Amino acid sequence: MKRILSSVLLLSMLAAVTASCAKGDTDDAQTTDTQAAVETEAADPAKTFELEEGLDYNETTLVVLTAEGIVHGIDSSEEGGGNVIKQAVYDQFRATEERLNVKFEYIDVNPFAQLSGLVSQSINAQSDDYQLVFGVASNIIGLVNEGYFLSVNELPHVNLDKVWWNRGYIESVSINSDNPYILFGDISYNMIERTCAMFFNKRMMEELNDLTDTDIYDIVLNGEWTLDKFTELAVGIYRDDNGNTQNDIDDIHAVTISGAREFEFMAFSAGLRYTDRDEDGYPVLNLYTDSAITLTDKLLSVLRSEDTYLEGGNNNYADLKFAGGKALFMPSRLFLAGWGSLREMSDDFGIIPMPKLDETVDGYYSTVGNAVEWGVVPVTVADPTMISAVAESLAYEGYERLTPVYYENSLKLKYTRGDADTESRILDLITQSARTDFIYLNKLGGIGNIFATAFNTNQNNFSSTYAAMEPAALQTLADMIEADMENQ
Repeated sequence: MKRILSSVLLLSMLAAVTASCAKGDTDDAQTTDTQAAVETEAADPAKTFELEEGLDYNETTLVVLTAEGIVHGIDSSEEGGGNVIKQAVYDQFRATEERLNVKFEYIDVNPFAQLSGLVSQSINAQSDDYQLVFGVASNIIGLVNEGYFLSVNELPHVNLDKVWWNRGYIESVSINSDNPYILFGDISYNMIERTCAMFFNKRMMEELNDLTDTDIYDIVLNGEWTLDKFTELAVGIYRDDNGNTQNDIDDIHAVTISGAREFEFMAFSAGLRYTDRDEDGYPVLNLYTDSAITLTDKLLSVLRSEDTYLEGGNNNYADLKFAGGKALFMPSRLFLAGWGSLREMSDDFGIIPMPKLDETVDGYYSTVGNAVEWGVVPVTVADPTMISAVAESLAYEGYERLTPVYYENSLKLKYTRGDADTESRILDLITQSARTDFIYLNKLGGIGNIFATAFNTNQNNFSSTYAAMEPAALQTLADMIEADMENQ
């Protein structure tokens, strides 16, 4: 993320200042310039923590409802147990406790599907049971749209202009982009690990396409990593490696996927906008376009061909096939970089963004999967101002303590076996472009599954599917807008 690069730059500047002072007066001008650069970096208002000093909430206990340990990771009485990520989460929450004089109590739900029931039961009973909730987006989005949570605009200390919040994502998933309800960003490392990307096998890339990892990174950095380039590198790769005349897991494939989910990852990461916003900040469908139809054709041509191994639902097989050196590409989420199968992979692998539709698309887009954690504040909380200070502090401390540790230990240092500077730059490119589209999570009566429908039927029925689903989608969207207006 930007945090990583700016920190490296700042440390380099400070090192230059120290070296210059040791040399005496000869480099005074250079030292002055470097000090000025450091001061400019530190003075960036988007990176300046502005929560007022001296806030004291008298050891108030705050109940955090979360799912499967993703947010806090360890009990507040522990010291990390040698796990640097858990230690960073501990430090993040502990620093907030000390700053604001609060205490956290955690209720950890497993499985996470139970969380939405607990939340709705509590709020319907008008009980202030939970002051912060971190739930999987796909499970709590219905509660968000029903008005169960406070708007970010009602949380005075939360400043979405700060770099520790992913404002673009927050606004994109909200029914009204000017009145969002979720907390998302460095408050949890889950944002990074659920971001989608394309894994590739370096050995196979060179053997099959005569391209080194440097060649691939140059293609990405030059803005040439498109679906046409992906197709060029993938088509014709299949080889019956075990000689049994069956297309199976032991053969050589261009791509390994679990199913329609990865098709959606690529469709929503191609750089198209499937919903726009009207002048009041509400979504307007922009799904049925020539570009969307073309995109579907391009994806089907590869992901439903013999060059792709369709694993059929068991996530382990897709990554195990890739880890075994039997697939050139694997579209997935970044957390796989830290999985045992890839850590133990004998071949080197690299990570690049998902390919964009064509070179007219500005930049790359990295969809955040729908199993990501959102933070929300129930409407029943007694002191929204206090909770907003806590949320702002947690996000800031996540930016300072958690994200850098997770980023370096679970991503960069786990996979980098080549040019560390270039691969870090590519990974920054992916995480900085983390985003989603409104219909990816808000399915609008099913129309958000239009790409999955095309994949599952193995035909580009985009036009007929859209025509059949549009009336229900428009009605669902109208109902959501009306409900949002009533909740304000």
